[in-house]
Amino acid sequence: MAGTTATYAGKALDFLTGRAVAYTAPRNTYLALLIADPGGDTDTIDMTTLPEITTAGYARQQVVWTAPSGSPMTTANNALLFYGPFTADMVDAAQYAALVTTASGTTGDVIYVWPIDDPLQAATNESLQIAAGALTLNA
Repeated sequence: MAGTTATYAGKALDFLTGRAVAYTAPRNTYLALLIADPGGDTDTIDMTTLPEITTAGYARQQVVWTAPSGSPMTTANNALLFYGPFTADMVDAAQYAALVTTASGTTGDVIYVWPIDDPLQAATNESLQIAAGALTLNA
């Protein structure tokens, strides 16, 4: 499963059509790394059920986006995302990434989910990196 969650697809359409323009975008977005597919159905994904990495040394990373451009309009993460160093071996590899609205905890929303082509797994004292431009969204 990959793509925009139903909640955010609806909010985008409401904004584009002028039906509900009062929605305020989150000031920051964060990337969570997941050990499994978060649910296959974008209608049912929420923060309380994300299979997120729990290994010591892991924390969600803030994502800063480029200005949309091109055709179709595309935006990408504009900087390296750095996780770690981990203070224990990861038991399970990161297989998915989720764009979320909160830096930690189970409140907030899941905006988008990507599969990770080559699962990421770190040992003690190692770090994981996601390159600038590796995450893209288009409309």
